[in-house]
Amino acid sequence: MQNQLAIGVDLGGTKIAFVLVDEQGAVRASHQLPTAVNDGVEAVIDRIAHGIQHLREQAGYPVIGIGIGSPGHLNPLTGVVHNAVNLGWREVPLVAALQRRLSGNVPIWLQKDTNAALLGELYFGAARDVQDVVLVAIGTGLGVGAVIGGRIVLGANYFATDVGHLSLDPSGRQCACGLRGCIEMYVSGIGIIAGVHEHRAYYPHSKLAQIESPTTDAILKAARDGDPLANVVLNEAADWLGMAFAQCAVVLNPALFVISGGLGLAAADLLLERAEREFRRRVSLPVYQNLRFVQSQITVSAIGAACLVWHALK
Repeated sequence: MQNQLAIGVDLGGTKIAFVLVDEQGAVRASHQLPTAVNDGVEAVIDRIAHGIQHLREQAGYPVIGIGIGSPGHLNPLTGVVHNAVNLGWREVPLVAALQRRLSGNVPIWLQKDTNAALLGELYFGAARDVQDVVLVAIGTGLGVGAVIGGRIVLGANYFATDVGHLSLDPSGRQCACGLRGCIEMYVSGIGIIAGVHEHRAYYPHSKLAQIESPTTDAILKAARDGDPLANVVLNEAADWLGMAFAQCAVVLNPALFVISGGLGLAAADLLLERAEREFRRRVSLPVYQNLRFVQSQITVSAIGAACLVWHALK
């Protein structure tokens, strides 16, 4: 019997990652293309179709399905991306557009990127054999995905787990979503950079304060060097992360939190211990007694998108 293959597509604001994966999670081939959002929606969809076809030609035997992880607000049932800010997309019928471009009637599943990433951890990574998991992806922004009882948490309008835009301080930092004090404005690349600008006047002797436009790498390095401004900003981020954990835990009662995202993994040593302490301060013992916090084990982002195929056909 032939080993079944799936294609995963991780659609990002700067790049599109493609991967050909078998049922054991082994990567048979991979590919990457620039998103080039300024070329327009149709050009980006053409690029996605080209990348998929490139891997189909390398497969050797039929691909049983395609999974796509996309940023933004989308409907996984209709395959429409309603609003993806970093792509500049509104009301894009992505699945239908790809089906018109691809031959062979291969089924396509669409899901928000954090839910897809979580499925990768569930099938082949840090969450194997766990049925109740929350993934917190810390990068430029903050994304959350959840699987409870083995099922992806979607919500009535597919806004479930949009924790990054939960306002915990209505007088806090202005967020791009229009609210103030969203968790993302404190726990993300955007958030910690905003924190440096907000607090720098109080730390005139900080080396970090002398950098006009600090990067997240510079902030993390400064924190590890003991810079007082960097430490204040990272401690603040850790406390807000602990509050985010608490919000998720009391509503969803997961057995496991998986920390992912480029910044989440890069800053894990600076954030997680303090975040867990803050979390335990805010929830009762039964909520956290057997709860575990682990780091992501999936290093190829599109693997999670490919797992949408196994999840749908299971």
